[in-house]
Amino acid sequence: MATIVYSLSAKKDKTTGKHEILMRFFHGRLNQRTKTNLFTVAEYWDEKNQCNKIPKVRFMSEEKAALVKGLQQVNKELEEISTFIQEEFIKAGAGKVELVDKWLSSKLLDRIKIPKGERKSTVDNSTISTLAHFIEVHDISESQKRQYKVLYRALQRFTLYTGTSIELDDLTADTLRKFADYLSTEHQFIGKDKEGKPIIIDSRYQEVYDQVPECRYPKPRGKNDIIGTMSRFRTFVRWAKRNHLTTNAPFDEYDIGQPMYGTPYFITKEERNILYAAKFPKNPGLEIQRDIFVFHCFIGCRVGDLLQMKKSNVINGAIEYVPRKTKEGRPITVRVPLGPTALEILERYPDVPGNRLLPFTCAQDYNRNIKKMLRLAGIDRQVTVINSLTREEEQHPIWEVASSHMARRVLVGNLYKELKDPNLIAKISGHVENSKAFNRYRNIDEEMAKEVILKLE
Repeated sequence: MATIVYSLSAKKDKTTGKHEILMRFFHGRLNQRTKTNLFTVAEYWDEKNQCNKIPKVRFMSEEKAALVKGLQQVNKELEEISTFIQEEFIKAGAGKVELVDKWLSSKLLDRIKIPKGERKSTVDNSTISTLAHFIEVHDISESQKRQYKVLYRALQRFTLYTGTSIELDDLTADTLRKFADYLSTEHQFIGKDKEGKPIIIDSRYQEVYDQVPECRYPKPRGKNDIIGTMSRFRTFVRWAKRNHLTTNAPFDEYDIGQPMYGTPYFITKEERNILYAAKFPKNPGLEIQRDIFVFHCFIGCRVGDLLQMKKSNVINGAIEYVPRKTKEGRPITVRVPLGPTALEILERYPDVPGNRLLPFTCAQDYNRNIKKMLRLAGIDRQVTVINSLTREEEQHPIWEVASSHMARRVLVGNLYKELKDPNLIAKISGHVENSKAFNRYRNIDEEMAKEVILKLE
């Protein structure tokens, strides 16, 4: 028979101080692991007996009695989960039929979907815990998981600070509006001390933030950022409804709004060539980062894909890779032929440690270096951008607003000038069909507009 082993996650929930119980399922070569969505206090966990130790106290306070009841409930849940999984394993062929990846996670989700009246035990149906389970079992990329975890932590702080209920069945459009307002104002809890360093100026928020911190204090969020967060919230709620975890549909009465983006800006081929020829004698390391950026402009991938590339990604004079953004959905292989300049850059760095393609720096340093190299190379053409906070147009020198993602725009924008064939360009850039981001490139060049107008003469 299969073996089930429970263990505690090393991470402590900052809100409750509890650790989640993890489940590992063994049978022959089958070895799957998932979260149970059950939490317990570490000091009462008995690894040997695979359950909570129940303290024996003759006279218990209400608090202690509640603790004991909670520990007993978790033990009961674990027993019933084990029985349920073993039964499902037998139904699936008891190992005689190969099981799919994430079989264990999907079966625990099936158990949650059983109507409450038919369920063998009570399952926590709170928004926070269900969202945690969604992040675990939903097929999304790692970058998307990080974004959902930001939503997860923001919801925790919102409930702790405002005392607002966000149970799935109780969510209303008014609650969603309050949460969106909280996202737009959370940065106001942060001030500066005499030395100009950020500090929390609201004592009540300090208690909340101590329990659910971020890697940095919240900064002002733009409208697009909030729309993105609420869109992820809506995706989760709709998933919960499809999986019969709730019948509630609060987003039917809440308008998320539409994000606003300006026309993509990018350096021209001529500016790219000026940058490639530039020398930085006072910053010799900058010339390495310049080579990486110019190479990046020739392949146009997302920076996360660039940082993961190895020498093995070069196949018959082209770069081949599967974009991480599409791996969990409909994975596609992107093949970008390498021109003379790109090949020349690769030949400069034949022996990068770890078989990496190029001597990459971290993404944050890479962005800073891109701004610096463009400024020192004298590439300071003014461009119009949309301020993410005010949503108003602003003019800036292009080096000031440059980032790693501009390399992607350099490829697409300059190809659009030459080819005017969106299908071929999307194949090279790895944009998915009908990508909203890709459609913004249709209006990128004034020269193209003039060319069309002249055809009317």
